[in-house]
Amino acid sequence: MKAVVTGGAGFIGSHLVDTLVASGNEVHVIDNLQSGLLDNVHPQAVFHEEDIRSKECKEIIAMVKPDIVFHMAAQADVQQSISDPRTDADVNIVGTVNLLEACRKAAVKKVVFSSTSGVYGN
Repeated sequence: MKAVVTGGAGFIGSHLVDTLVASGNEVHVIDNLQSGLLDNVHPQAVFHEEDIRSKECKEIIAMVKPDIVFHMAAQADVQQSISDPRTDADVNIVGTVNLLEACRKAAVKKVVFSSTSGVYGN
């Protein structure tokens, strides 16, 4: 199976990448390293330093033609979302729409979306 993991350099995303690689899958990671770390990315995964809002992200999806996309990239810092809601919305809404458009055009069969603990509140 060919998989793309957005946010694959983050804590949870990198563990997902490790599991996918260990299961014998071809894994591509798309991450802008805003909060993730390159050291977290499994050495057998193909790393693309890119923002999910970009045209280049769409081009990566088109080139890879993954069977599945795990969408874990997000601006998840609650304080930042309060201080800069426009950027928060741009990353989390516009970025997701950009990714979904790319998946539609590349005929990706499955997209798995993961949210954050921020949706639960206190």
